[in-house]
Amino acid sequence: MRKRCALNIISGQLGAGKTTLLKHLLQQKPDNEHWMLLVNEFGAVGIDGPILESASQTSVTQIPGGCICCTAKSELETTALQLLDEQQPDRLLIEPTGLGEPDSLVDLFTSGQLAGRFDVQTLFSVFDLQQADLEEFDRLSILQSLFNMADVIVLNKKDAVSEDCIRQVQAYCEQLYPPKQAIYITQQAQVPLNEIRHPHFHHDTYQPTAQPFSPFASLHTAHNPHAEHTQSTLPYTPVALPNLLERVYQTQLDTQAIGWVFDNDITFDWAKLFQLLESLGQNRFQDSLSSVKRAKGIFRVGSTPRMLFQWVNGQATREFIAYRKDSRLELLLDTSPFDFPAFEKALQGCIKTEA
Repeated sequence: MRKRCALNIISGQLGAGKTTLLKHLLQQKPDNEHWMLLVNEFGAVGIDGPILESASQTSVTQIPGGCICCTAKSELETTALQLLDEQQPDRLLIEPTGLGEPDSLVDLFTSGQLAGRFDVQTLFSVFDLQQADLEEFDRLSILQSLFNMADVIVLNKKDAVSEDCIRQVQAYCEQLYPPKQAIYITQQAQVPLNEIRHPHFHHDTYQPTAQPFSPFASLHTAHNPHAEHTQSTLPYTPVALPNLLERVYQTQLDTQAIGWVFDNDITFDWAKLFQLLESLGQNRFQDSLSSVKRAKGIFRVGSTPRMLFQWVNGQATREFIAYRKDSRLELLLDTSPFDFPAFEKALQGCIKTEA
């Protein structure tokens, strides 16, 4: 059986330092490994490819004149298959244009003709600290994709900004989900070679690093022997939910936490989910509005899109998110009665069925 080719995607803003990062990685390449580069530039004449090829003596394939995340996606698929069959590389590194969103690339390399041919490893996202704008980070979908899909974030050009700017951007990155394997603050996008081999977070072997933020932190503490909580049996008779991987209930001081994790094959109706969250503010499942402290969930709502749903302080919100591994929901409640079976039946009603 042919060994899968390791794959890394080097994404980031235009001019942030993607090519510089690639050059540093290539300088550390083990002599016994066969690497190839695939460089995508939006312009019709490729410049980065010749720069990398001359600097590293590594074979570079260019796809100029279109973004491989959208208009040139079919050309990328054909080129990747051709490289696998003819060159049989140990590792393929892809540098998409700075206008590309990496989530569509991960979807491409884990489905269709490419499924099972590549081992998707560390996805790097490079950012120019000089262009740091926290409001734009939350507003622009391309920046959200770059941040959310990254396993390793490189905050580059630290010499050009203040320490306060660095602290603010670093704090923003540390609260992202999924948590990052590493966050580097660099002057010339220098990252050690060992960071290249992390399983990307969609992978079955992915293990999140210990970071201070997770949208399901109360569930994760169930595995921490020092946490002051009690993981309990369910206080109700559960509803049989399809494709359910895990259901966890625990109590901690005056708070109940319950979470559900569904496998990646199941699809939800986003409009019904949003209505379900909004109903948490209408005493549908509880006697008191204040009994629900927070609801947060990530759901597959189509062939590839995932949405992050949140309910807090009586307000429900939704936004796209790059997380791909599963669908999951957590409720944080006080200790007053809550109709868990009715909620599970309502959640079951949000699952799409085959026509």
